[in-house]
Amino acid sequence: MEAGDALRGCIPVLVTPFAADGSLDLASLERQIDWVIAEGAAGVACVAIASEGYKLTEDERDAVIQTTVLHVAGRVPVVASADGPAEEPAVSRAQRAARLGADTLMALPPYFVKPDPDALVSYYTRLAEAAAIPIMLQDAPQLTGVPMSPALWARMAKAVPGLRYIKAEGMPQGATISETRRICGDRLGLFCGWGGLSLLDALERGAVGNMPAPNFTRFFAGVQRRWESGDREGAEQHFASDVPFVMWTMQSIDHSVTAAKSELHRRGVIASPRLRQPASALDDIGLGQLTRFLDRRLSAPE
Repeated sequence: MEAGDALRGCIPVLVTPFAADGSLDLASLERQIDWVIAEGAAGVACVAIASEGYKLTEDERDAVIQTTVLHVAGRVPVVASADGPAEEPAVSRAQRAARLGADTLMALPPYFVKPDPDALVSYYTRLAEAAAIPIMLQDAPQLTGVPMSPALWARMAKAVPGLRYIKAEGMPQGATISETRRICGDRLGLFCGWGGLSLLDALERGAVGNMPAPNFTRFFAGVQRRWESGDREGAEQHFASDVPFVMWTMQSIDHSVTAAKSELHRRGVIASPRLRQPASALDDIGLGQLTRFLDRRLSAPE
């Protein structure tokens, strides 16, 4: 079985490190990969929304994917985002990501012009055929404005053999995960999105994992490990220990990316916490809150 055929567990979305001058810092990316794997990552995802993938040139996207695949070197599966505002740009990205060695593609729907169900089936069919590797559909209606339903996913699962996973970002996720399991069974692997805030609910309903920010890898891997061992009380207690910080980071994408890069920088994993523009900067109070969260995390025993 190929790596991309068995995704489950905690698959962090890697941040894209930038040097002080704004250029890619691939050495920091490699250190981050090693760090999250040591923290318990069951896979890694790159060039996604929380990777600031939308701020990268096409050449930079390819460089990040290639570096990730080569440095992972088969230790865990690599998920690469490959989507676009229309079929042709998305197909080009999908083909390139597959050629560079990604195990699975994660794809948002087009959202500049909102597609109807037939257009969505066509879009994901073309991505699957172009890449010939498993597809993870990323459902993020609060970001894209494109609503999808378990019934549509069931239709896609029949029409698109390459569609293997759903990353559910919409809130609340619970009923959506349960209904998808009811009508699709195990045909689709379901991942909890939106920072992992609904992970306990998602696991109880049959989700196979989540895709959080990289600085929360150990935390979420630990929650799922306890849950799957049958220690549900331990999973709940562990979840409660860090969920206030997770909730704080999920106020916005830039909160999440800033928190992740700041923590990885303070840990010596990445050389700079820089975000590319446009990005919403934290005000003085927000920076103080982040500093207090990180001070507590970095002083806590491993």
